[in-house]
Amino acid sequence: MFKKTRFTLQSKTIFLVFFTTIVFILTAGTITSYQVAQNQKQIIKEEINSVAKIVANNQQVQTALRKRVKPTKDNSIQKYADQVKKETKVDFIVVLDNNYVRYSHPAENHIGKRFSSPSDAQKSSSGKVHYSHRMGVLGTGYRIFRPIFAQEKQIGIVCVGLTDKSISKVIRVAQKSVVIGSLVALIIGILLALLIARHIKKTLFDMEPNEIAFKLTELYAINDSIDEALIVVNNQKILITANHLAKKSFPALIVGKSLDKNLNDLLFADNQQLPKTNELVLINAKEYIVSVSQLVYHKQIFGQVALLQDQSKYQKLSEQLAGSQQYIQSLRAQSHEFLNKLQAIYGMIELKQYDQVNSFIAQINQNYQQEFGQLNKQLESPALVGFLTGKMNQAQEQRISLEITPDSNLPQKIVTEQLNLDLIKILGNLIDNSLAAIKDSGKITLTINFDSESSVLIIEVTDTGTGISSEVKKHLFKQKYSTKGKDHGYGLILVQQIIKSYSGHLVVSSCKPHGSNFYIELPLQKKSEKE
Repeated sequence: MFKKTRFTLQSKTIFLVFFTTIVFILTAGTITSYQVAQNQKQIIKEEINSVAKIVANNQQVQTALRKRVKPTKDNSIQKYADQVKKETKVDFIVVLDNNYVRYSHPAENHIGKRFSSPSDAQKSSSGKVHYSHRMGVLGTGYRIFRPIFAQEKQIGIVCVGLTDKSISKVIRVAQKSVVIGSLVALIIGILLALLIARHIKKTLFDMEPNEIAFKLTELYAINDSIDEALIVVNNQKILITANHLAKKSFPALIVGKSLDKNLNDLLFADNQQLPKTNELVLINAKEYIVSVSQLVYHKQIFGQVALLQDQSKYQKLSEQLAGSQQYIQSLRAQSHEFLNKLQAIYGMIELKQYDQVNSFIAQINQNYQQEFGQLNKQLESPALVGFLTGKMNQAQEQRISLEITPDSNLPQKIVTEQLNLDLIKILGNLIDNSLAAIKDSGKITLTINFDSESSVLIIEVTDTGTGISSEVKKHLFKQKYSTKGKDHGYGLILVQQIIKSYSGHLVVSSCKPHGSNFYIELPLQKKSEKE
């Protein structure tokens, strides 16, 4: 069972976005505030410089300094300085003569006294502009010292400035918009966090990541526990998922890639009617029972799902049982026939017809060797002999002769379980086709030979049936194509796929005046190398 986490994905998302927004706003706000403060200080410097330049160039100020009027509280320079201070909103305008005596000051009691920082003012005595940030009568602040000239001669100095208190007030006003913008960004960030968290939760079907991981684990476990190959594709025929049985049966399957064209055509052809249930499909010489349906969610089609049940394990058992059953039935028939013959022999002995007994026994032995004993010697595979014996009996019931040529041979050393099953499939389909092709009576000839030098097994089935027309031959190895009607058309495809698995070849030809011939070569050495 999955463990529930203390915090949901939604709360984590909100916290993450909120935290990121806060960090961003604090960082950006701090940098912006600092930049605003620096810009404002630069603007203040430029403003006080402009004010100082105006005062220094004023004729009234220059005339008063040149005439050396008495620096009283109501002198013309003080009146002019007060007027400019109010209009420009600077904190102080101090006009000094060359002896650093004040002609103007915001505090009138300082007029007529020497400047409090003569060393600072002295830097402008040589005609240079000088900026300073230091303590004055009104407190610490920025100030500029600009020389006053008249007729190209320095006659005084003007000092204009703002205290730090005033500067801070100006900066706070400028930074106010930054703070308001940051708060708006924070609110927007919180709202976006809520929307993103809600969208993510909806996208994940209201499940937490650990729930999704658990559900996926369950899904994979269920898929791999299915006793059928599961293949799921989207509408573009791209593989979405496949369980371990599908990947084992079809190693070329890769999630996210297109299916092999042959496999796609067999399972997901566009013209197929869906759903498709329990249809026999031949893939790579194996028979599969296939069911295909649409992949649907909320009435929307996303692709198709195929379930494939490999019939080989059931078919092997079925064919083994069929071969053994036919073999047993043949032995029972032989046993019943021998009992009848023994009774006949017993009657002849009772009648003392000894010459007829000898002749009768010789005939029985000859018939046995022809019908069963010889076949056992030629084909050293009891299952195959039993299978062919059953086919002989089936043919005899239809008044058709099924003969195995005298030169046929199948040595025991090459017989494997797989070869037995493949031969039963091949011969069963070819003999059944020949039986169906012969209308009333006719003959089927079977040859099985093993060429030990080349390790090639040669099989040849010839019949005297209706033959194969050129038109039918074109479609002979197409799945579901058959002249027998519905639910046929798989046998020859299976034969062809088995031969292909051995890297062998098949030749189909017509016989004169009528009939058909199937010639097959199976290289057994190549097959064993592949395995």
